[in-house]
Amino acid sequence: MSEGHGPTRLETELELLNAMYPDQTHYDPKSRELRFSADNASLLLRLPEPYPESGLPDIISATDAAKNDVRAQSRNAVRGLGLIEGEEALDAVLATFQQLVESAPAQSDQRTQKSDSTADAQHVSNVSKTIIVWLHHLLNTNKRKLALSPPPSTPPVSGLTKPGYPGVLVYSGPSSAVMEHVNVLKAQNWQAFQVRFEEDELWQFAHGTGVKEMESMSKIVQGVGVDGDAGKRQKKEFLEAVGIK
Repeated sequence: MSEGHGPTRLETELELLNAMYPDQTHYDPKSRELRFSADNASLLLRLPEPYPESGLPDIISATDAAKNDVRAQSRNAVRGLGLIEGEEALDAVLATFQQLVESAPAQSDQRTQKSDSTADAQHVSNVSKTIIVWLHHLLNTNKRKLALSPPPSTPPVSGLTKPGYPGVLVYSGPSSAVMEHVNVLKAQNWQAFQVRFEEDELWQFAHGTGVKEMESMSKIVQGVGVDGDAGKRQKKEFLEAVGIK
């Protein structure tokens, strides 16, 4: 901690990371390098001197559990978050790396192994899930970017997010992809993270596919209220989930 002052923004961020990932992070203040380990995967970041006031972490090395070099994939994944300089970004970078290395074995298995039951595999791939999350607030720009970036899937995860007080997240799509995204977000530091609705069903949204940020609760309601009976049901379920009857 800085002498005569409270903790710096970086010290506070590192303390949060230690709480989120016990025994998985190590920071060297002399080299300004942060090492993160997840099972047998490893990530090494170098922080610019003025970070987090300006600049973003640089990925020095990244290996998956099989010790494959995944620097390029990691950099591309982090670049896709659209992180903003001047805001804390380490939690988003670590969560994105962890998501990347955890999904790699599953992708490899899909390429190298055949399912014993094509019918069962088709059934699993067709299982859908819709989740509504209530947050105390959603203000941090990097968390907002992360909320808009679900893992790739076919069909894609779609939904709506609302920043501010309170924050609201609505996701619908393949069950495994929706759960993966929600778990990544849940691992971030939140004052409150409540799953208010979870059903094995697929919702449609007024904007179509993908995840879109909305500016107000009324816009979210409009976004789930598509035409027809499905839209009426979705609107009713959403309003009940967020406590608006």
